[in-house]
Amino acid sequence: MQGSDTAQKRARPLTSSDESSLLQRLTEPVPLVVLITAFGLAFRLVNLGARVAHQDEARVAYWASRFAKNGVWYYRRIIHGPFLLQMDSVVFALFGANDFTMRLIVALIGGLLPLAALLFRKRLRASETVALAFFFAMNPVLLYYSRFMRNDVMLAAVMVFALGFVVRYFDTRRLRYVFATVACFTLGFTMKENALLYAACWAGGAVLLYDHRLFLRRVGNEGIGAAIPPRIRNGALRLYERDRSVVNSLLKGVGIALVAALEALAIIVFFYAPRSQDQPGPGLWKSFSHPSMIPKVFTAATTDVANEFIGWQGHTDHAYLPYLDHFLTSLKVGALALCILAVVGFIVDRYSGDRPRDLVSLGFYWGVVSILGYPLVMDIKAGWATVHAIVPLAFPAAVGLALIFRWGWEAYEDHDDVSLAAAAVLLLLVVGSVGTTAYSTSYQHPQDPDNQFVQYAQSSSTDAKPLIRDLQRISRENEGTDVLFYGSKFYSSNEAADDVYPVEAGEGGGGWFARLPLAWYFDTADAKIASTTNATDLGGDKPPIVIAPADVSTCTSQDSTAQDIEGYMSGYTRYEFQRFGFNSGCHISTTVIYVQNSSLPSNTTPTA
Repeated sequence: MQGSDTAQKRARPLTSSDESSLLQRLTEPVPLVVLITAFGLAFRLVNLGARVAHQDEARVAYWASRFAKNGVWYYRRIIHGPFLLQMDSVVFALFGANDFTMRLIVALIGGLLPLAALLFRKRLRASETVALAFFFAMNPVLLYYSRFMRNDVMLAAVMVFALGFVVRYFDTRRLRYVFATVACFTLGFTMKENALLYAACWAGGAVLLYDHRLFLRRVGNEGIGAAIPPRIRNGALRLYERDRSVVNSLLKGVGIALVAALEALAIIVFFYAPRSQDQPGPGLWKSFSHPSMIPKVFTAATTDVANEFIGWQGHTDHAYLPYLDHFLTSLKVGALALCILAVVGFIVDRYSGDRPRDLVSLGFYWGVVSILGYPLVMDIKAGWATVHAIVPLAFPAAVGLALIFRWGWEAYEDHDDVSLAAAAVLLLLVVGSVGTTAYSTSYQHPQDPDNQFVQYAQSSSTDAKPLIRDLQRISRENEGTDVLFYGSKFYSSNEAADDVYPVEAGEGGGGWFARLPLAWYFDTADAKIASTTNATDLGGDKPPIVIAPADVSTCTSQDSTAQDIEGYMSGYTRYEFQRFGFNSGCHISTTVIYVQNSSLPSNTTPTA
């Protein structure tokens, strides 16, 4: 009988209370968000070093490597903020310099972004919190550029955390969230200058949110004054009456603000202060033993940096519509479902319930302004700019995705098979489109010119990694000069200039930029480099690696090509390496790499 009773209990159909309890367990945000974050990190780390370095990645990674070796750094706005370069220099010192380690910091910060969803769990439903984490972890654009050595995903992540800590402070009134907010917000300014645009978007969004309150108060006939929060109204009145407790609270607030300002200043000075080590000029670490240097270091890290940034003219003299078109195309490829759900989530949240939620409205306003505004400030067409619109739109999109889930659950409870099937199909379409696009763009075709996220300075030589590893091995094993660059485009009058930070054209390193990304790979192998414009220099003994341009630049009179030295390259195997993904105007695209046959493995074939 006992066994029969147990079987009957097991066979008992679920009641509505059971189903509600099950739904609550299924959407418990903390464990699900942690699980999503773990998967997101794994997706970002797997085969992280497989793609050939983009030229922007290669030059900044090279400078990080230089900084790790010689300790010299100073701010240059064209490189953006110092955070990534300085953090990578630490990673290189600990684990070595390669394509995996140069992208590791970005992958880790991008992978931890889904955890930020938990900071908003008091303002979102449990299902919405989980949906937000899903978009942060699996959106194809965020995934692709989390596997790319750029500042954009990191900046978006720390700014979302900063916003989340603000929300948590108002939810809990715990002081630690104030200092966490300051730390994250200030770190954003050490990553990329468009952190200012985040502050501008939030300020504009705050004005619109306040307008919400004015409108709602007007509808309720309570007057504009009622839109001021009661806490502020009462505090102002008590301050006017010289209430001691209010005065003490105000003084405490001023003290907290001063500590927060000092925290922000310390972060700025630490990252932006120049490093000179044994070189002339002020340096952060040198100032500890030379206190007279401290004012110069402080000025260089604050006033000088601010003046240089403010004086930047940028490279934005371009037509608006082509850039907007590229931006929208990138959104269509990488975030179409998210954008549609963002509109749905915003409308549903705005016109259902008692009032629109501030967080959802702010995300929508912030995202729309970013879509319209970033094409104005972009200097090149690049998919990474869409990161700054996708992240805010994820908030209303999470509301839309969770709405579909709840619709399906209610259909399940009501035994409405048609609605349940429709909801399931919609969820599968969203998850399927996100998954297939993420797989195609980040893993299957990460360098393909047809990939919308691939910017033109990404090499299209998808199978070049084995050749690059051979070049690095040969450079390590060879004695004397390892690599000779031929041609006026590759020529440097002072190869030693490449060892300073940063490489400047005026220092004799003009040809260095045309060598990217190969310059990065040779640096990681400590290769000894030489260059020449005289073809007859190759008539005698030659290094095991010779590199020359295969084509002529369409915008200059440069006419040095591999054809000039072909007759001298007996005993060498010829490879072709595509520095660019597609037509890039005045730049040399195809590079010929000659490798001495005796240095190659016997089974090597000329492919690259």
